[in-house]
Amino acid sequence: MQPRRSTARGYCATLLCCVGLAGCGSQQPQSQLQASRSEPQETWHALYMQGKRVGYAHQVERPRTVDGRDIVEIEQNMHMGVQRYGQKAEPTITTSSIETPDDQLISFRVEVRLGQAPTIFTGRVENDKLLIETETSGQTRTRTVDWPDDARGVLAVEHSLRRKPMQPGEQREIRHFEPTTQTLISDRLEAKEYQETDLLAGKQELLRIESTSQLPGQRVPLRTTLWTTRDGQELKFTLPGMETVVYRVSEEEATAGGTGSELDLGESTLVKLSQPLENARSTRRVRYQVELADGDPAEVFAVGPTQQRTPTGPHTAEITVTSVDPMQPSCEGSRGEVTDADRKPNSKIQSDDPRIVSMAREVADDDRDAGALAVALEKLVYEKMLFKRNYSTAFATAAEVAESLEGDCSEHAVLLAALLRARGLPARVAMGLVYSPADQAFAYHMWTEVFLGECWVPLDATLGQGSVSADHLKLSDSNLADDTWLAAFAPVAEALGQLRIEVLEAE
Repeated sequence: MQPRRSTARGYCATLLCCVGLAGCGSQQPQSQLQASRSEPQETWHALYMQGKRVGYAHQVERPRTVDGRDIVEIEQNMHMGVQRYGQKAEPTITTSSIETPDDQLISFRVEVRLGQAPTIFTGRVENDKLLIETETSGQTRTRTVDWPDDARGVLAVEHSLRRKPMQPGEQREIRHFEPTTQTLISDRLEAKEYQETDLLAGKQELLRIESTSQLPGQRVPLRTTLWTTRDGQELKFTLPGMETVVYRVSEEEATAGGTGSELDLGESTLVKLSQPLENARSTRRVRYQVELADGDPAEVFAVGPTQQRTPTGPHTAEITVTSVDPMQPSCEGSRGEVTDADRKPNSKIQSDDPRIVSMAREVADDDRDAGALAVALEKLVYEKMLFKRNYSTAFATAAEVAESLEGDCSEHAVLLAALLRARGLPARVAMGLVYSPADQAFAYHMWTEVFLGECWVPLDATLGQGSVSADHLKLSDSNLADDTWLAAFAPVAEALGQLRIEVLEAE
């Protein structure tokens, strides 16, 4: 079985555009802002990847007075359409929030459609806490997070730039709420210089601002660039991965052609090799030379018992991958840690769902040790999945997969993680690349990790081999907890479309 059509790129693309939306708010000049406080402010954006249109976004701010209190209602809608190996995926994200005129969050609602059913997040601020409810696959989960005094709402960055436009050389830090991930993000903005900038309608002199966003629980910050006019209007926003660009445009231009589907994320993100990786599924140890056009691969690639990295230059690194036997895991001095979130059910890995619990019990104990049980569950998922190449779904939850038994690598990964947790084994998913012999290239991929002995050991239910060979390059991992699951794809976003790989040695 070759996982040529098994990638995690659908939801990676969604992350890229979510971040793009967060950086492109209302573009009204400051001189008009005060005069129109009582009028709705509406903006439209066109989304591009690798020069091809992939969707559009719409945002409205509506000032209102309720029971004598001034509030602002904010609505954002993102619609995407991309091909994934010839199958169209159309993820959508709809967000709304209620805030005070000075960016204090009151409440929010987010509807994310990545699988068969939407995931809905709602929340409200009460004193120094943010109360959040997550509804998916018929289940509702609640959690509470701290809400500090300096926290601001959804459009705090945009409003800051509009109220006080940045000047070349100026730096600014803003802590704001990102509704798609339900987390607080610290944005560091550094204004560079004015320069001639390409827009869809021609060139314009704009201020280039470099932004570094620190996502909770992630070692790799998200680096983006935005361009503003002298009065603080944002007209363009870019990410290096997949040459993602968001432009402010008219409604007619934004909606022309619908969501579009010119870009095939499957084919366009393959990382071709000059020479094939022979016997890839049997490799036990492989040394790779990797290069990242815009970034440091030593920061992007993960380390652990299966993977070590050595920087060799500002944009290059040597990565050594070693296969680990789940039956006799060797941690090689790289011990892992387990958190409660690696064991408990959440809105993506519903290990307490009756279908998951029942399926997990199909593997009898038979005095199996943890490694044997994990391998048996991997085999179970591999054999049960009926339609392994369904790419029209960006990212289904484990409960959805247990019902449909369809999907690509991400669906295999979350289902196996849920089964492992249902049997008491800590589990998470890993994101990275896997070698595709049919393409002589690495394809973006997701698999599962289970905690055995003292370290995290990979399993891949898409392949069902009982162990993972050294043709898997890991970028990041996640327990898919509600507050970190989408942010975990930042390293993948950093590498998309700008990575080169060379095999130095294979055993």
